[in-house]
Amino acid sequence: MGEGLNLTLPDRGKRSEKRSKAVVLLLSLVLIVAAANLVVVTMLFGISKGKAGTVGKDMPAEAVRGLALKLEEQGLREHAADAWKEYLAAADAGNEERAKVWYRLGKLYQDGNSYEQALDAYYRSESYAKLPDIEQEINSRVQECLEAAGKFAALRYELAGRVGLAESTDTAGGEVLAEIGDHKITKAELDRRIDEMVDRQLQMMGAYMPEQERVRQKDEMVKQFASGQERTHILDQMLFEELLYRKAREEKLADAPEVKALLQDAERGLLAQRALQKEISEQVKITPGDLQTWYDAHKKDYVEPEQAKISHILVKDESTAKEIIAKLKDGGNFEELAKERSLDEETKTKGGAIDTWVQKGGYVPSIGSSDEVARTILGADAGKVIEEPVASDNGFHVVKVTEKKPERQKTLDEARDDIYQALRSQKETEVREALMNQLKEQYKVVVHTSRLDMGTDTHAAPRGDDSK
Repeated sequence: MGEGLNLTLPDRGKRSEKRSKAVVLLLSLVLIVAAANLVVVTMLFGISKGKAGTVGKDMPAEAVRGLALKLEEQGLREHAADAWKEYLAAADAGNEERAKVWYRLGKLYQDGNSYEQALDAYYRSESYAKLPDIEQEINSRVQECLEAAGKFAALRYELAGRVGLAESTDTAGGEVLAEIGDHKITKAELDRRIDEMVDRQLQMMGAYMPEQERVRQKDEMVKQFASGQERTHILDQMLFEELLYRKAREEKLADAPEVKALLQDAERGLLAQRALQKEISEQVKITPGDLQTWYDAHKKDYVEPEQAKISHILVKDESTAKEIIAKLKDGGNFEELAKERSLDEETKTKGGAIDTWVQKGGYVPSIGSSDEVARTILGADAGKVIEEPVASDNGFHVVKVTEKKPERQKTLDEARDDIYQALRSQKETEVREALMNQLKEQYKVVVHTSRLDMGTDTHAAPRGDDSK
């Protein structure tokens, strides 16, 4: 039995030695794989880091400065401005150097008609250092930018501060004009209100004016509010508005349903208007070349028609008119007869003279609208009296043609404002239509045209195609 079963244990030393060799081998393999993975990850991380870190950080400050100068020379204003900002971020520049760079940035923005950005740059330049060699130039350019941006109230205080008429722009407009408890209305606030009023008026009536004309018109309109009487009137309006606003708030009128509805409608309309204005301002750009092209294509629309000026003598009946015509043929003086016999009190003291020009199809002053009378006047020679009296609702007229101008082609300069209006109107219409189509597509608009008839049964089958 002892020979059949072997109950002895194997040699422990030999078994441990085999296991240790296997573990060492396994650990070695794991370490090799981990090291390989680490190398790959390190390589990938290094590549990614290299790609992300090359933007603007591998170029020395002086190289960026050279790039900015080169972009300036080539007229690439926006890129040059970006490069100058990169230079400021990278360079260890002193205050004078930064002042000079911000001055250059201001010029770039101003040349690109970005007047508010230009003002920001000029003010930053002065904040770093006021340099004698560019101080006067900055003063002039700040004035130009404020004028171009239509900020005439700000310009007034800016100039006062710069020429030493006030300690600062804050004190220049800080004079208190009225008080409502602790609330104070300053001179600067009144001027801002006037500027806003003028801007709103120009938006309604000046949308089709060229930029320079709008700036000129605004300047003229602001000057109308220079008198103490006009400014007092606006101040009274501001006070009344503020008092009514406070009363409405105290009575919680803003919580009334009908007022909330009105406010929502006003907000909707205002935002819609602003969105359209933004699109138009961004897309409608009219250049001198556009004006020339339009003029060349529409010259016939800019022809000044034949015109004439007249004098007249108004009498009650035809026989009296014929009597006066006979006297004139015998050498009578038209001006003297007009002063003696005319019933038109407005023109008789001027010898019957009418200042307005008469043209084909137009209104004939003191006589009325009559194509036949206009044709008769234009058919007569200057200095001649029309042989037959002219009838009107007021009586009968003896008419003398005193001056004539032939038809002529207007020059581009003469027609510029009219061309600008026509061209802008066309471009705005195109922008509106394109924007409307784009937004209809974007917001998936469907108009059920078959249901627009008030008498249509909305539950009936649709008639015709619906349109987007």
